[in-house]
Amino acid sequence: MRFPRRSGVLLHITSLPSPYGIGDLGEGAYRFVDFLEASGQKLWQILPLDPVGFENSPYSNLSAFAGNSLLISPGELVREGLLSPGDLPASGGFSSDQIDYGQVAALKGELLVLARKRFLADAGEKEKKKFESFCLENSFWLDDFALFAALKTYYQGSPWYTWPSPIAFRGASAIRRSCHQLADLIEAARFRQFLFSRQWGKLREYANRKGVRLIGDIPIFVNQDSVDVWAHREFFLLDKKGWRTALSGVPPSRSGVSQIWDMPLYNWKVMKKNGFGWWRSRFAAVLKEVDIIRVDHFSGFYACWHIKVGAKTSAEGRWVRGPGVRLFRKIEEDLGALPIIAEALEPVIKKKVNKLLDLLGYPGIRIFQHGFYGRPDNPHLPKEYPEECVAYTGTHDDNPIIGWFTSLDSKMKKHVLSYLKVANSREINWKIISAVQHSSADTVIIQLQDVLGLGSESRMNTPGTDSGQWKWRFQAELITDKVKKKLLKFTRSSGR
Repeated sequence: MRFPRRSGVLLHITSLPSPYGIGDLGEGAYRFVDFLEASGQKLWQILPLDPVGFENSPYSNLSAFAGNSLLISPGELVREGLLSPGDLPASGGFSSDQIDYGQVAALKGELLVLARKRFLADAGEKEKKKFESFCLENSFWLDDFALFAALKTYYQGSPWYTWPSPIAFRGASAIRRSCHQLADLIEAARFRQFLFSRQWGKLREYANRKGVRLIGDIPIFVNQDSVDVWAHREFFLLDKKGWRTALSGVPPSRSGVSQIWDMPLYNWKVMKKNGFGWWRSRFAAVLKEVDIIRVDHFSGFYACWHIKVGAKTSAEGRWVRGPGVRLFRKIEEDLGALPIIAEALEPVIKKKVNKLLDLLGYPGIRIFQHGFYGRPDNPHLPKEYPEECVAYTGTHDDNPIIGWFTSLDSKMKKHVLSYLKVANSREINWKIISAVQHSSADTVIIQLQDVLGLGSESRMNTPGTDSGQWKWRFQAELITDKVKKKLLKFTRSSGR
């Protein structure tokens, strides 16, 4: 699908200002939409909205369909009549620039329990019917997720494959017994998903009214400890005990960084026999939430890197072909032309993946700071951008521009300045934003950190690192009128 010439900002919901320790779907999100409108931005790209798993990563989730209840706004619950102002904690006690996930989960858990009590006691028939309709409409994933969430609580967060065998392997009598025994926890999980969906729907409607389209994100993999694997083990490469028979990851990078992920690989043969039903449902669900989908690690649909179990590095692997065009043609049968952005950066199979993208008509991505390595016609340099691509100053996996430039040696800094045709590095973030904005790329996405001129302290994720990620938040006062006007000026001058 060809996109019009426009630009937007990359910022995850968790990074928004909020008095409750984490960005949420409340006032901070609405004010951010206002900023996008005022600065001429037509797109807001977020990271996955799913419940987070390992190290709170949105790319290692507990469900491919559910929403992250930590993003539910207490302030919105007050406006909905499910909390009173007195229920909310006094201001303070939370960091304004870092997330303490444990502290946030404790607070949100208490408030959501109270909100449900109010709903059960005070909600009218109309509201209760809305809840019932939501549960019925989403039962194809919600029933399994609600039971899974209840079991996770009952077993104190332990992975499903450590539960007693009858329930870990979904014996019929164990499922019936758990549904009866944990009925209240199951309904509580359903209720949280109802609240998330309602708040997200209101925010999306507001953004669309302001001329802002939302770019969501589908991680190619799900967590081993997820409801999707627990409920559909046949779709994954697992043995009879639920353990992976091959490990996911990517070959070592040029710098030698080895990545072995905790997510299982797909059994594409079984998925094909099923008509790729799970994937069709997944894309349909995400397109109910957002306007455009960024597909993470799109190269994996052409081929995945299968690493030997017990391998010490990701070098001990091989490429195994994926479903390719067949999967997406099946999805298109249901949904029509797909508004997809493909993150396809794996260098070893890049040419073959590009052929797949050309066949499907999906734009790939370019990342400015990846352009200064290798050959002089590096495709990540703005002068090399085709019109049909999505260009980034950097993504959530990259150091913000200021941090990246500061980390370069003197020779590379001169190389960058020479390419930009500038004499010095003053406001280097804006010089790079200008170069990307004025490129041929149809779509440009700028990290908020780059708009604000922040450094490495604001980085969201460092690939290959297991801890300390996904915590950054920005403070509302950093978005000044000067910042809005400057971004608007650059956007208008580039015809976006």
